[in-house]
Amino acid sequence: MNRLRAVFVVCWATLLSIGAAFAQDLSSEQKSEVLKAVTDIVENRAFAVGVDLKKWPENLAKHQEAIDSATTPAAFVGAVNRALREFGMSHISLRTPQSAERRRINPDNVVLGVTFERLSEGLKVSAVAETSPMSKLGLSTGDLIIEANGKQPGAPRDLLVTEAEKITLKVKKSSGEVVEIQLEKPQQAASPSADTLTWADSESAVLRLRSFNRTYDRSHISTLFQEAKKAKYLVIDLRSNGGGLANNLQHFLSFLLPPNAPVGTMVSKRTVERYVEETKGDPSDLAKIGEWSSRKFGPRGGNEEYFKGKVAVLINRGSASASEMCASALRDAANAILVGQNSAGAVLASVYGRLPHGFEIQYPVSDYVTAKGVRLEGNPLKPDIEVERSAPAATAIEKAIEKLKASGDKANPMGNHGSPIGAAA
Repeated sequence: MNRLRAVFVVCWATLLSIGAAFAQDLSSEQKSEVLKAVTDIVENRAFAVGVDLKKWPENLAKHQEAIDSATTPAAFVGAVNRALREFGMSHISLRTPQSAERRRINPDNVVLGVTFERLSEGLKVSAVAETSPMSKLGLSTGDLIIEANGKQPGAPRDLLVTEAEKITLKVKKSSGEVVEIQLEKPQQAASPSADTLTWADSESAVLRLRSFNRTYDRSHISTLFQEAKKAKYLVIDLRSNGGGLANNLQHFLSFLLPPNAPVGTMVSKRTVERYVEETKGDPSDLAKIGEWSSRKFGPRGGNEEYFKGKVAVLINRGSASASEMCASALRDAANAILVGQNSAGAVLASVYGRLPHGFEIQYPVSDYVTAKGVRLEGNPLKPDIEVERSAPAATAIEKAIEKLKASGDKANPMGNHGSPIGAAA
């Protein structure tokens, strides 16, 4: 906790200096240099199966007028990102210098001790640290931030405040009441509650995992699973878990699946090139490429003491990337049931590239296919038991435990997901 607070003190000092440096308008030359670097990355380094990235100039032309008229970093990034969205894939976006610096300092989007789920109506609060400034101002889990200074916030960074400004938030409470919250100056941020294991009853444990990113604490997760092994039923809560690092996912799966069990395949540009060279096959057939590749994705290392009880996984629209890979792997390989709402359908491995003048671009470098040949990008996971988004958070947990217990001694609680995972390897 103290380390995170110290990081945020540094963060605000850095952001204030960066904000001052980029308060002036962008020149045409600066925009041209950034676009040249973006074009090189999009056309030569980015990758997703079946996406023709050579169409970038065509996409760019559709938004050229807005790009030319943009005079600030935010307006320029907005126009370029509309062109990038023409590809119809996740994990590709341009960031302003300020946003790039925030990401490097605070990669998990913890803003003032709050984590969020992005919805079409605004930002829904998925977790609030009890000691955070936002909690003291009355923000609570389930609240929906619908306006920040008169505009709908598109990302948590829209809520960050500098010394020279204040932000008025309109917040829709679960009761339907709309209240206003004033953010008037930068404040130190506390972390939302750490990953936890709680007991719903003497047989049923609930493991809440908030991220696979840098806040993922391997030692802490190991400790939680030592306790979880005592349970007969385990509910893994991945709601509003936006994903993170693949090696953290592999560590997590090692407590739930047999050692080195294959659950899918990461497919890079080189993988596709090798597949075409050796088989003359279709470069867009991700299922065939995944089956052909000898490099499978799965738990890392051997853990013969993995959890062998019954598993349910909670998901929602905020469950993305590594979270979707995790939920899919557990449904396929451990007969887990999925409870909640559809996931995000955003599963591409990505990296960040630094650009001229402090800008940054996130871009995909690998696609992913499950061991059963399912591409998760653009194909959200559908829950086996649906729970309305407006329902209390505990409802999904209750339904998951009820279904697990009702399954009796059946190997597969749902009865329709069941072949062993090794078949596709």
